[in-house]
Amino acid sequence: MLVKHIKKIQYSLIFIVLILTISVHAKPNQYQLDGDCLTFNLGCKPAKLIPKPVPPKPKLIPRTNFIKDELVLTYPMGDSHINIKKITRRYNLKQIKKTNLASVKTGMLLAKTNGQNPLALSKQINQKEKKVEAATNNTFQLATISSKNTYSMYETGVRFAHKKTKGKGISICMIDTPVDISHPSLSASLVDTYDLVEYNLQKPSSLLHGTAIAGILVSSNPYIGIAPQSRLLAVSAFTTTKKRPFVLQGTSSDIAEAIDICIQHKVDIINLSFTGGKDSLIEKLVLQAQQKGILVVTAGGNGGHTGSTIYPALIPGVITATAVDRNKKLYRLANKGHFIDYAAPGVNILTIAPEGKYSVSTGTSLSSAHISAVIALLLSEKQSLKVSVPIIKVLTDTVIDLGEPGRDQEYGYGLISASRALSVISK
Repeated sequence: MLVKHIKKIQYSLIFIVLILTISVHAKPNQYQLDGDCLTFNLGCKPAKLIPKPVPPKPKLIPRTNFIKDELVLTYPMGDSHINIKKITRRYNLKQIKKTNLASVKTGMLLAKTNGQNPLALSKQINQKEKKVEAATNNTFQLATISSKNTYSMYETGVRFAHKKTKGKGISICMIDTPVDISHPSLSASLVDTYDLVEYNLQKPSSLLHGTAIAGILVSSNPYIGIAPQSRLLAVSAFTTTKKRPFVLQGTSSDIAEAIDICIQHKVDIINLSFTGGKDSLIEKLVLQAQQKGILVVTAGGNGGHTGSTIYPALIPGVITATAVDRNKKLYRLANKGHFIDYAAPGVNILTIAPEGKYSVSTGTSLSSAHISAVIALLLSEKQSLKVSVPIIKVLTDTVIDLGEPGRDQEYGYGLISASRALSVISK
């Protein structure tokens, strides 16, 4: 019996030692979580929590893509309750130009702010005035640069297409710089001009971009013009300024008026070879053009960005072009994004220049003009055959797929093919 009691005492001592050992090792240190203290029921102090570092607030970069001393006021046409002169006096504005955008039934007034900040002033007016909307006079840039070493624009089957049609009966409106209509390659072309900006005929650079785009659209030169029998309405809204004599720039007020002119002339296609930031007035005009059945083609831009906010490319329904070279490789500075619809030749392209000259240029501006002119060929053939086919579907179904299979952010649906598309329409 004594032996049994001694063994029981030994077992008890061993058990107590084990419990103490576990307790010592289980005691959490000061950096363990509260949950550990509760689990072991040891009454330890709450853990010290190290707060996460707060990331610095991103710096807001102020917008600069607008004319610093100008404001655009828009209001419903024919509303007798709006006294626009009274509003300009109230906000110390000086009228520069007043016009009506008939296609959207909107009056537009361009005014000087007399030193006031256009961003702050537009916000103030929009808060206080119910029927008048104020906005900055935003700027847009053309999408072409000079380059060397040309290649043929007939990479999309235009030579084959010319055996059937050259765009007769179709009208294209381009919004760009003024055009040198005295160029020999335009002498046989149907070109009407409408100038919204002042320019100097003695300064060829102010005519360079518009002349190049007009050449691609309707030039009679067989190596340059894609739709030589289409009628062109060239509306100038881009020019240089005294402060920026080497930069061709357009403003939202001029571009909006230019689009309205295109709509009023009931054109079939509008070519917008430029890019810029979001602009509600221009978007309103573009959407109205589409409602009238006009196809709007624009450039994807040459910023080399991916997924940027590029307008007018991001306006719903707009056809956006990117540029490829002779090897069907994407232009290295072309913007990428879901807004790209089609690829077209746009690298080292031969076209016309002011004073009867020729130039080689690169950029998505040229691709936009290429697609606009190919669409003119397709519309002309559709019109002559009196067939009912959706042009954009035909264009999409006949592209040459480039890049990743299917639509992608670099080439869109792929490289357009005038010959393939025309064959579908002619069946």
